Amino acid sequence: MEFTYEVIKADAKIPVKYIIHSMPDAVAIPRHWHEALEIGYTIQGSVPNFYIDGVNYTTQQGDIIVINSNAIHSVFPNFEENRKVLSLFFPYGFLQENIPDFAKLEFCTFIGDKSLYLQDLLNKFIEEVEGDKNSLHIKALIFDILYILVRDFSAPKKAVTPISTEKHLERLTEITSYMRKNFAEEMAVSDLASHFNLTSEYFSRFFKKYMGMTVLEYLELVRLNEAYQLLMNTDKAISYIAFSCGFPNEKSFTRVFKKAYFTTPNKYRIQKKS
Repeated sequence: MEFTYEVIKADAKIPVKYIIHSMPDAVAIPRHWHEALEIGYTIQGSVPNFYIDGVNYTTQQGDIIVINSNAIHSVFPNFEENRKVLSLFFPYGFLQENIPDFAKLEFCTFIGDKSLYLQDLLNKFIEEVEGDKNSLHIKALIFDILYILVRDFSAPKKAVTPISTEKHLERLTEITSYMRKNFAEEMAVSDLASHFNLTSEYFSRFFKKYMGMTVLEYLELVRLNEAYQLLMNTDKAISYIAFSCGFPNEKSFTRVFKKAYFTTPNKYRIQKKS
């Protein structure tokens, strides 16, 4: 999944996009947003540290969570061997076309296990996409799922929050895209602020207010994600990974890694590859 703003496009034969995650590893998805409406359904296991617009959630098996259009969200799961999660995305254009008042609605974020019928529809959707892939049946299930969401778990949208304005979203997109592109470089808050013609104080407040974390915390998370990919998919030395991902030294990388994974990078690599 892309960090920052993400464009969600439907699959070719059905009007939605879906991903079924089997996630034994604790791979973080940094904070980002998209116009699509997203459903997260925990099929097996649990998902801790699911951040949505300033609130942290933990889902258990059978729980349903909804991410509204343009809600800033991230996932930082722990290690769990048997975790399986469905992410189901309804593209914005599809929603506008089929729900005339969609822009005026917001959806309950944490549905949990309150709707057995919605659980049943999602289970049938999973069975179909993992099995025969009957596109007609899948489309019928998609509309049933959407209907239940609108009927039982939507309400008129409250007053628009600042983050919903195009100006703030565009600025956040520019900032986080720049940080992703240049994560390997030295990056002080003052340099970032200057690049975007802002004072350091305003830049730091703006970022923390809308992203729910400091600039440096976000940068660490982006660097950690990049380092994780190198750690698990190459045989590069830990020191090489640290420097190539923007950490000032191996000790700094190890400190950040241990905070997330509760062990050193080298021990984690050995454990996973053994």
